Amino acid sequence: MEWQISNQNIQTVEKLLLPHGAHFSEDAIKVIRCWHSTDVAACPGSGKTTVLLAKLKLLADRMPFINGAGICVLSHTNVAVDEIKNRLSDYADKLLSYPNYIGTIQSFVDKFVTMPYLRDIIGRNVQAVDDCTYAQHMLNRMQNNKKYSTLEYVANNNYKNSGQFSDRLEHTQALHLREDGALCVGKQRKALAGADKASARQYKILIQDLLEDEGIMKYQDAYSHAKDAVCILPKTYTALFSSRFQYVFIDEYQDCDDVQR
Repeated sequence: MEWQISNQNIQTVEKLLLPHGAHFSEDAIKVIRCWHSTDVAACPGSGKTTVLLAKLKLLADRMPFINGAGICVLSHTNVAVDEIKNRLSDYADKLLSYPNYIGTIQSFVDKFVTMPYLRDIIGRNVQAVDDCTYAQHMLNRMQNNKKYSTLEYVANNNYKNSGQFSDRLEHTQALHLREDGALCVGKQRKALAGADKASARQYKILIQDLLEDEGIMKYQDAYSHAKDAVCILPKTYTALFSSRFQYVFIDEYQDCDDVQR
């Protein structure tokens, strides 16, 4: 739906969000009045967040939508939530409640894709933990379960000989599988073991066991599981998000040329 935004609407959000006597630029007004899919590029500090708040205020005035859908606002931090609470306090309850979702990209992926997908395929709730906590669980299993004996031997031997790590926990945290399935540690170019070796296979099994037995994964693994889910069920997720959210706003930072989208 393309909402008609009157000059009176613009003046109302100007009084609410801008300093006394200030006005939105013509470019900003065009964005506020735009309701079709588009990509807006702006430098940091240009007022992009304020324009987004103006659109959210105008949407809040029109809620609930006839089709029962909501809005979705995603960013890399919770800045949108904080700005809504601070600058749109009278509308915060409406904007931050169902069917709307405003939060980080990570939390969105976890809530709507990764966690439901994993819960469905392994039959239990899953939580993401920090790298250090995850490495501690890995190390405990490696040292106390013969199922991972080859992995433990290879990892411990590399730790003793490398001299680059302060303790086994730090070394375990640096272990990872390369794209070709080889077992590697840190930034060392040479793999500890090829994908066909027992230690590499046991590392892969260990990750799966921690997921299925203890219900834990690393934060960054959420995206890989989400990618699997979307690849397997693309139409399902498209239909789900299209019916739940009528409007989606994504705050995307790009390092190139200091552009913020």
